[in-house]
Amino acid sequence: MATRKQPQGLILIELITVIVLIGIIGSFTTFFLYSGIEGYVSTKNTNEGALNAQMALDRMTLELRDLNYFSSSPVTSGNASLSYQSADVALGGDRMIQYNSTQETIAINIDGTPYLLLEKVTDFSLAVTPKDLNQDGVQEVAAIGIGFHLQGIGTEFRTKIFPRHMVKNK
Repeated sequence: MATRKQPQGLILIELITVIVLIGIIGSFTTFFLYSGIEGYVSTKNTNEGALNAQMALDRMTLELRDLNYFSSSPVTSGNASLSYQSADVALGGDRMIQYNSTQETIAINIDGTPYLLLEKVTDFSLAVTPKDLNQDGVQEVAAIGIGFHLQGIGTEFRTKIFPRHMVKNK
């Protein structure tokens, strides 16, 4: 009786099966790594944008809280702007908070020199709320509302500022 010899090495079907399995495992691994990295980058960009927006709101609040009077009437639509003088000596000079819709930026203009506060701004809104605060028949500024969106971040960033120096003491 003749014994049959066992084949040595890999058979072609085994080799193809191993290659297909490695390809499937590699594609799933790549998908999970890509999803994780994409999520990390998206979260990082959102957090940086939110931090920058919060710092811009804080700066505008600092500027407008000590508002003494408006240098010109506030423009609340289109390229919104607000020209004012500050009661704070450290913040002296002619000042303006200005939104540029074509460049999508918010800047603070101090004595004619613009300083960029925030980029990639959409849907900027500026609202001045008049009210007779001391019952003298004159409408003072009770509040200034500022709101905007940033590209890539769905949340609206907004604040309401209550100026300290808009009502004269009797």
